[in-house]
Amino acid sequence: MSSDRTAGGPRREYERVADALRHEIEGGDIAAGAQLPTHAELVDRFDVSRATVQKAIKALEGKGYVESAQGRGVFARDWRKSAVAAHANGTAADTARASGIELDDAIAEAFEAEHVTIDAYCLTAESLNAAIVQQVKRIIRGEIRPSSINLRLLLPRTDIRLAVPRNVEDPDDERPMERLDSLSVAHIRALRNLENLAGQGAVPEVKVEVRLVPVTPLHKLYLINGDLALDAMYVVTDNVINVDDATIKIHDVLGVGAKLYPQPRERVELSQEWFDSLWTRLAKPV
Repeated sequence: MSSDRTAGGPRREYERVADALRHEIEGGDIAAGAQLPTHAELVDRFDVSRATVQKAIKALEGKGYVESAQGRGVFARDWRKSAVAAHANGTAADTARASGIELDDAIAEAFEAEHVTIDAYCLTAESLNAAIVQQVKRIIRGEIRPSSINLRLLLPRTDIRLAVPRNVEDPDDERPMERLDSLSVAHIRALRNLENLAGQGAVPEVKVEVRLVPVTPLHKLYLINGDLALDAMYVVTDNVINVDDATIKIHDVLGVGAKLYPQPRERVELSQEWFDSLWTRLAKPV
Protein backbone atom coordinates (compact mmCIF):
# COMPACT_ATOMS: atom_id res chain seq x y z
CA MET A 1 0.00 0.00 0.00
CA SER A 2 1.00 3.60 -0.53
CA SER A 3 3.08 5.33 2.11
CA ASP A 4 2.39 8.85 0.77
CA ARG A 5 2.32 11.53 3.43
CA THR A 6 0.93 15.02 3.64
CA ALA A 7 1.96 17.94 5.82
CA GLY A 8 -0.76 16.97 8.30
CA GLY A 9 0.43 13.39 8.73
CA PRO A 10 0.05 10.03 6.92
CA ARG A 11 -2.38 10.26 4.01
CA ARG A 12 -5.26 7.80 4.25
CA GLU A 13 -5.84 5.44 1.32
CA TYR A 14 -9.20 6.86 0.28
CA GLU A 15 -7.60 10.33 0.08
CA ARG A 16 -4.96 8.96 -2.30
CA VAL A 17 -7.68 7.56 -4.56
CA ALA A 18 -9.84 10.68 -4.33
CA ASP A 19 -6.89 12.99 -5.05
CA ALA A 20 -5.88 11.01 -8.15
CA LEU A 21 -9.41 11.10 -9.55
CA ARG A 22 -9.81 14.78 -8.67
CA HIS A 23 -6.61 15.65 -10.58
CA GLU A 24 -7.91 13.76 -13.62
CA ILE A 25 -11.23 15.64 -13.48
CA GLU A 26 -9.54 19.02 -13.03
CA GLY A 27 -7.05 18.24 -15.80
CA GLY A 28 -9.74 17.19 -18.25
CA ASP A 29 -8.69 13.55 -18.48
CA ILE A 30 -12.18 12.80 -17.18
CA ALA A 31 -14.47 15.37 -18.79
CA ALA A 32 -17.59 16.79 -17.18
CA GLY A 33 -20.40 14.33 -17.82
CA ALA A 34 -18.05 11.42 -18.49
CA GLN A 35 -18.46 8.20 -16.56
CA LEU A 36 -15.75 7.21 -14.10
CA PRO A 37 -14.29 3.69 -14.16
CA THR A 38 -16.34 1.11 -12.30
CA HIS A 39 -15.68 0.37 -8.64
CA ALA A 40 -14.10 -2.96 -9.63
CA GLU A 41 -11.75 -1.22 -12.07
CA LEU A 42 -10.74 1.34 -9.45
CA VAL A 43 -10.10 -1.44 -6.91
CA ASP A 44 -7.68 -3.08 -9.35
CA ARG A 45 -6.06 0.17 -10.42
CA PHE A 46 -5.31 1.51 -6.93
CA ASP A 47 -4.89 -1.86 -5.18
CA VAL A 48 -7.40 -0.98 -2.46
CA SER A 49 -10.65 -2.39 -1.13
CA ARG A 50 -14.12 -1.66 -2.46
CA ALA A 51 -14.88 0.14 0.82
CA THR A 52 -11.97 2.52 0.19
CA VAL A 53 -13.17 3.24 -3.36
CA GLN A 54 -16.67 3.91 -2.07
CA LYS A 55 -15.31 6.31 0.53
CA ALA A 56 -13.22 8.11 -2.09
CA ILE A 57 -16.26 8.52 -4.33
CA LYS A 58 -18.28 9.79 -1.38
CA ALA A 59 -15.57 12.35 -0.62
CA LEU A 60 -15.60 13.53 -4.25
CA GLU A 61 -19.38 13.78 -4.15
CA GLY A 62 -19.13 15.91 -1.03
CA LYS A 63 -16.79 18.29 -2.87
CA GLY A 64 -18.99 18.40 -5.96
CA TYR A 65 -16.63 16.61 -8.35
CA VAL A 66 -18.85 13.62 -9.14
CA GLU A 67 -22.43 12.47 -8.87
CA SER A 68 -23.84 8.95 -8.66
CA ALA A 69 -26.70 7.83 -10.89
CA GLN A 70 -28.61 4.86 -9.48
CA GLY A 71 -27.92 1.81 -11.61
CA ARG A 72 -25.83 3.74 -14.14
CA GLY A 73 -22.56 4.57 -12.42
CA VAL A 74 -20.60 7.61 -11.27
CA PHE A 75 -20.18 10.67 -13.49
CA ALA A 76 -17.87 13.68 -13.37
CA ARG A 77 -19.41 17.10 -12.75
CA ASP A 78 -18.26 20.55 -13.82
CA TRP A 79 -15.83 21.03 -10.96
CA ARG A 80 -15.50 24.80 -11.50
CA LYS A 81 -19.18 25.37 -10.76
CA SER A 82 -19.00 22.90 -7.87
CA ALA A 83 -16.05 24.75 -6.33
CA VAL A 84 -18.00 28.01 -6.31
CA ALA A 85 -21.00 26.31 -4.68
CA ALA A 86 -18.80 24.63 -2.10
CA HIS A 87 -17.23 27.94 -1.15
CA ALA A 88 -20.68 29.46 -0.70
CA ASN A 89 -22.06 26.59 1.36
CA GLY A 90 -19.08 25.70 3.59
CA THR A 91 -16.08 23.39 3.41
CA ALA A 92 -16.14 19.68 2.63
CA ALA A 93 -14.47 19.00 5.97
CA ASP A 94 -17.40 20.63 7.74
CA THR A 95 -19.75 18.39 5.78
CA ALA A 96 -17.79 15.26 6.71
CA ARG A 97 -17.76 16.19 10.38
CA ALA A 98 -21.51 16.84 10.27
CA SER A 99 -22.42 13.56 8.55
CA GLY A 100 -20.21 11.29 10.63
CA ILE A 101 -18.27 8.12 9.81
CA GLU A 102 -19.17 4.46 10.23
CA LEU A 103 -16.71 2.52 12.40
CA ASP A 104 -16.77 -0.40 9.96
CA ASP A 105 -15.53 1.88 7.16
CA ALA A 106 -12.80 3.45 9.29
CA ILE A 107 -11.50 0.07 10.49
CA ALA A 108 -11.62 -1.37 6.96
CA GLU A 109 -9.45 1.47 5.72
CA ALA A 110 -7.12 1.23 8.71
CA PHE A 111 -6.37 -2.43 7.99
CA GLU A 112 -5.11 -1.55 4.52
CA ALA A 113 -2.09 0.13 6.08
CA GLU A 114 1.14 -1.79 6.55
CA HIS A 115 1.14 -1.13 10.29
CA VAL A 116 -2.26 -1.04 11.98
CA THR A 117 -2.59 0.70 15.35
CA ILE A 118 -5.87 1.16 17.21
CA ASP A 119 -6.41 2.65 20.66
CA ALA A 120 -10.02 2.27 21.79
CA TYR A 121 -11.87 3.63 24.81
CA CYS A 122 -15.42 2.36 25.12
CA LEU A 123 -17.93 0.49 27.29
CA THR A 124 -17.85 -3.10 25.97
CA ALA A 125 -15.94 -3.09 22.62
CA GLU A 126 -18.94 -4.70 20.90
CA SER A 127 -18.82 -2.37 17.88
CA LEU A 128 -15.03 -2.66 17.58
CA ASN A 129 -15.17 -6.44 17.75
CA ALA A 130 -17.78 -6.59 14.98
CA ALA A 131 -15.71 -4.28 12.77
CA ILE A 132 -12.45 -6.18 13.29
CA VAL A 133 -14.05 -9.57 12.61
CA GLN A 134 -14.69 -8.42 9.04
CA GLN A 135 -11.02 -7.47 8.62
CA VAL A 136 -9.85 -10.83 9.93
CA LYS A 137 -11.93 -12.45 7.19
CA ARG A 138 -10.27 -10.21 4.60
CA ILE A 139 -6.83 -11.18 5.90
CA ILE A 140 -7.68 -14.88 5.77
CA ARG A 141 -8.96 -14.47 2.18
CA GLY A 142 -5.68 -12.77 1.27
CA GLU A 143 -7.30 -9.45 0.34
CA ILE A 144 -5.08 -7.47 2.73
CA ARG A 145 -1.84 -8.32 4.47
CA PRO A 146 -0.69 -5.88 7.16
CA SER A 147 2.76 -6.42 8.64
CA SER A 148 1.66 -5.64 12.18
CA ILE A 149 -1.46 -5.04 14.26
CA ASN A 150 -1.30 -3.28 17.61
CA LEU A 151 -4.54 -2.92 19.57
CA ARG A 152 -4.90 -1.25 22.97
CA LEU A 153 -8.34 -1.54 24.52
CA LEU A 154 -9.43 0.56 27.49
CA LEU A 155 -12.65 -0.56 29.21
CA PRO A 156 -14.30 0.31 32.54
CA ARG A 157 -13.79 -1.85 35.59
CA THR A 158 -16.85 -3.96 36.33
CA ASP A 159 -16.05 -4.70 39.97
CA ILE A 160 -17.11 -1.18 40.99
CA ARG A 161 -20.43 0.65 40.76
CA LEU A 162 -20.71 2.60 37.51
CA ALA A 163 -23.28 5.25 36.63
CA VAL A 164 -24.59 2.92 33.91
CA PRO A 165 -25.86 0.26 33.59
CA ARG A 166 -28.12 0.48 36.64
CA ASN A 167 -31.50 -0.93 37.68
CA VAL A 168 -34.01 1.93 37.52
CA GLU A 169 -36.03 0.71 40.50
CA ASP A 170 -33.19 -0.79 42.54
CA PRO A 171 -29.86 1.04 42.16
CA ASP A 172 -28.18 -1.53 44.43
CA ASP A 173 -29.05 -4.43 42.12
CA GLU A 174 -25.75 -6.00 41.00
CA ARG A 175 -27.17 -7.89 38.04
CA PRO A 176 -26.77 -5.09 35.46
CA MET A 177 -23.06 -4.87 36.28
CA GLU A 178 -22.72 -8.65 36.15
CA ARG A 179 -24.28 -8.59 32.70
CA LEU A 180 -21.88 -5.85 31.60
CA ASP A 181 -18.97 -7.93 32.87
CA SER A 182 -20.12 -10.95 30.84
CA LEU A 183 -20.41 -8.84 27.68
CA SER A 184 -16.99 -7.28 28.19
CA VAL A 185 -15.31 -10.62 28.84
CA ALA A 186 -16.83 -12.09 25.67
CA HIS A 187 -15.63 -9.25 23.46
CA ILE A 188 -12.18 -9.16 25.07
CA ARG A 189 -11.79 -12.87 24.42
CA ALA A 190 -12.84 -12.44 20.80
CA LEU A 191 -10.42 -9.56 20.22
CA ARG A 192 -7.55 -11.48 21.77
CA ASN A 193 -8.09 -14.05 19.01
CA LEU A 194 -6.39 -11.52 16.73
CA GLU A 195 -3.13 -12.85 18.08
CA ASN A 196 -3.89 -16.18 16.40
CA LEU A 197 -3.14 -14.47 13.08
CA ALA A 198 0.53 -14.32 14.05
CA GLY A 199 0.57 -18.01 14.95
CA GLN A 200 -0.98 -18.83 11.59
CA GLY A 201 1.60 -16.73 9.76
CA ALA A 202 -1.08 -14.42 8.33
CA VAL A 203 0.29 -11.32 10.09
CA PRO A 204 3.92 -11.29 11.33
CA GLU A 205 3.30 -9.22 14.47
CA VAL A 206 0.08 -8.93 16.48
CA LYS A 207 -0.28 -7.45 19.95
CA VAL A 208 -3.52 -7.03 21.89
CA GLU A 209 -3.45 -5.27 25.26
CA VAL A 210 -6.47 -4.71 27.51
CA ARG A 211 -6.64 -2.52 30.59
CA LEU A 212 -9.50 -1.57 32.88
CA VAL A 213 -10.07 1.91 34.28
CA PRO A 214 -12.32 2.99 37.22
CA VAL A 215 -14.35 5.39 35.09
CA THR A 216 -17.85 5.33 33.58
CA PRO A 217 -17.41 5.96 29.83
CA LEU A 218 -19.92 8.53 28.60
CA HIS A 219 -18.31 8.67 25.19
CA LYS A 220 -16.31 6.33 22.96
CA LEU A 221 -13.00 7.20 21.33
CA TYR A 222 -11.02 5.45 18.61
CA LEU A 223 -7.48 6.55 17.72
CA ILE A 224 -6.55 4.95 14.42
CA ASN A 225 -3.13 4.66 12.78
CA GLY A 226 -1.81 7.76 14.50
CA ASP A 227 -3.66 10.29 12.36
CA LEU A 228 -7.39 9.77 12.91
CA ALA A 229 -9.47 10.28 16.04
CA LEU A 230 -13.15 9.34 16.02
CA ASP A 231 -15.50 9.88 18.91
CA ALA A 232 -19.19 9.65 19.77
CA MET A 233 -21.28 10.43 22.82
CA TYR A 234 -23.12 7.65 24.60
CA VAL A 235 -26.81 8.57 24.92
CA VAL A 236 -28.28 7.42 28.24
CA THR A 237 -31.60 5.66 27.78
CA ASP A 238 -33.84 3.10 29.47
CA ASN A 239 -33.59 -0.50 28.35
CA VAL A 240 -35.49 -3.64 29.33
CA ILE A 241 -33.30 -6.73 29.76
CA ASN A 242 -33.76 -10.32 30.90
CA VAL A 243 -31.54 -11.57 33.73
CA ASP A 244 -32.02 -14.62 35.94
CA ASP A 245 -35.38 -15.38 34.29
CA ALA A 246 -36.61 -11.92 35.27
CA THR A 247 -37.26 -8.74 33.29
CA ILE A 248 -35.80 -5.53 34.67
CA LYS A 249 -35.58 -1.96 33.44
CA ILE A 250 -32.14 -0.39 33.48
CA HIS A 251 -30.46 2.88 32.68
CA ASP A 252 -28.26 1.97 29.72
CA VAL A 253 -26.41 3.66 26.87
CA LEU A 254 -26.80 3.49 23.12
CA GLY A 255 -23.49 2.72 21.49
CA VAL A 256 -23.75 0.04 18.79
CA GLY A 257 -24.16 1.63 15.36
CA ALA A 258 -23.64 5.16 16.67
CA LYS A 259 -22.19 7.63 14.18
CA LEU A 260 -18.62 8.63 14.89
CA TYR A 261 -17.23 12.06 14.17
CA PRO A 262 -13.65 12.80 13.08
CA GLN A 263 -11.82 15.26 15.27
CA PRO A 264 -9.89 18.14 13.70
CA ARG A 265 -6.27 17.16 13.13
CA GLU A 266 -5.04 19.57 15.78
CA ARG A 267 -7.06 17.65 18.40
CA VAL A 268 -5.80 14.18 17.49
CA GLU A 269 -2.59 14.61 19.47
CA LEU A 270 -4.52 15.93 22.48
CA SER A 271 -6.87 12.95 22.39
CA GLN A 272 -3.88 10.62 22.23
CA GLU A 273 -2.37 12.28 25.30
CA TRP A 274 -5.71 11.91 27.10
CA PHE A 275 -5.90 8.20 26.26
CA ASP A 276 -2.29 7.61 27.28
CA SER A 277 -2.85 9.35 30.62
CA LEU A 278 -5.65 6.93 31.51
CA TRP A 279 -3.69 3.98 30.16
CA THR A 280 -0.53 4.68 32.15
CA ARG A 281 -1.87 6.25 35.36
CA LEU A 282 -5.32 4.86 36.15
CA ALA A 283 -5.80 1.65 34.18
CA LYS A 284 -4.73 -1.84 35.27
CA PRO A 285 -3.95 -4.77 32.95
CA VAL A 286 -6.50 -7.56 32.71
